[in-house]
Amino acid sequence: MTQLNLTDYKGGFSLLEVVISLLIISITFLAYGQLIEQNLRAQDLKQNFIYDHQLKSNVLTIYVANPRVDNSQIRQLLDLESISHRQLSRYNALVEIEIEFIKDSDKFSFKVIQ
Repeated sequence: MTQLNLTDYKGGFSLLEVVISLLIISITFLAYGQLIEQNLRAQDLKQNFIYDHQLKSNVLTIYVANPRVDNSQIRQLLDLESISHRQLSRYNALVEIEIEFIKDSDKFSFKVIQ
């Protein structure tokens, strides 16, 4: 019967093991970097949405508080490039108007029933 000789290796890792571990680490860092980039992009989109919504709410609040307000006052107050409104329809005492305004080359519009 033959006896097995056990040899004790004092060496480190093989080159293949080192390359595979570095590959795993690099893939992890790439994935983490992409997640951070997506998070930053989502935060930017969220800020833009909140700013746009706040601007629309401000214009709507002014029109609801005082329907006869002058457009030049609103344009100056909210630093808009232009603002206009037009009547779409009328039913008895109710009037449907569309308000359009431009700020920083972005066009916004919404409808109000007064």
